[in-house]
Amino acid sequence: MNTPCELPPREPEDALDQILRQELRWDVTPLLTAQLLALIPGPPVLMPTLVRPKSWYRLLVLVLTAVAIGFSLAMAWQIYSLLGTQLGIEMMLTQIQDAPGAGLQQLYDALPISRQFVGVLVAVRNQLHWLLLAVVLWLALDGWQPRRLSQRRTTS
Repeated sequence: MNTPCELPPREPEDALDQILRQELRWDVTPLLTAQLLALIPGPPVLMPTLVRPKSWYRLLVLVLTAVAIGFSLAMAWQIYSLLGTQLGIEMMLTQIQDAPGAGLQQLYDALPISRQFVGVLVAVRNQLHWLLLAVVLWLALDGWQPRRLSQRRTTS
């Protein structure tokens, strides 16, 4: 059993964390270490120290990797552009971009009152964008407290 050690006081919701940290701290005695090593047949195997490659080798590998990635991206771009022109992907993308405008125009033709409804939705969307910006700025600056000049002089 572990002896209770003094931990700094924490919030009440961190009590489980404090107990777990206390129980996961093990003090291994040299006798226990010797008994465990005695269970291993033969001398303990020491891990060899890893030799770091030289800086020129690391730089060479980095440059070759960057060249290989660049070459792969260039080849993929060429293949996709050839397939795109043969399959007519550019024309399909243009049609997809024009589809919302055509759909709105058909809606306006079928229901003329829908123009005002869509206008209200656009106005609400714009206001929601400003509200989202305000919330993000508020959350980003909520805990920010600028250090005063006198505090900077005393801490420096």
